[in-house]
Amino acid sequence: MKQNITHRNHYVPQFYLKNWSYDGKTIQVYSILVSDPKVPYWTTQSIKNTAVWNDFYTRMEGENEIDDFERWFNCEFETPAEPIFKKLLSDIPLSNDEKIILSHFVFAQYIRTPAHFVEVMKLSEEIFPKSVRETIENLPKAIKSNKTCISTTKSEGENLFPLKVSLDRENRIAKIRAVIGKGLYLHTLKHQLSETLKVAEYLNWKVIHAGGNVSFPTSDDPVICLNFRNRNDYDFNGGWKRKNCDILMPISPNMILFAEVGKKGDLDFLDYSSEHSLLFREMIIKHAYRYVYAEKRQRG
Repeated sequence: MKQNITHRNHYVPQFYLKNWSYDGKTIQVYSILVSDPKVPYWTTQSIKNTAVWNDFYTRMEGENEIDDFERWFNCEFETPAEPIFKKLLSDIPLSNDEKIILSHFVFAQYIRTPAHFVEVMKLSEEIFPKSVRETIENLPKAIKSNKTCISTTKSEGENLFPLKVSLDRENRIAKIRAVIGKGLYLHTLKHQLSETLKVAEYLNWKVIHAGGNVSFPTSDDPVICLNFRNRNDYDFNGGWKRKNCDILMPISPNMILFAEVGKKGDLDFLDYSSEHSLLFREMIIKHAYRYVYAEKRQRG
């Protein structure tokens, strides 16, 4: 029996976006780019139909189309995290195991978006020339062997990142084949969610509550790795292993999940602070890729 394939891939979970919805079905969406000045920036959209990219995670394996990544995200990250988010929203403390599940979810969310896809594509422009050079250097060894095809990858995700060399011994031709695109991105996801994921387990998460009348929006790229120097000097190029990097993610209009890499210090000065809440709101909006989400339409 042929399995149904999920083509409409949500890169921000629906259960998460519902925290900004009055009816559990719709959400207010601000589009950073619009096709015409007459097109409104703010629209009301169905949660089911936003933060979606058709076939973002689907792929071909031989002649078969599969959606193993979509199912993996759902089973390994979204489903375990949903009840934990309910606890966070109710200010209920988490167990150590629940904190690890939360860390895994936040890390997965950080790398599963179109914004991260673009970053991987930029990085590939540096990776591929080096990979091709290394492959060419290995050609003499391959020619001496009986191999007709060699690959630069030896991991479980080899089929996701095919950089292969075919040897035509009769005509003395070597063909190098590489495709920069979704296969490379999915290969990167597989590696990061299997290996790099563990770096998130050491973070000490704190829920920061909004101060004053500030309402936190969220976005289509909701996890922020922040290098903060001062109010007017910060960037979003932080890393999960970089000491003093701040990692934050809005979890509702009133709450932000916050951690500082390498530190377990007191963060109470951030809680209910109007000044810091306004700064966090600014960062969330600036970090958005194409869309900002809110419970109600905002200005500024």
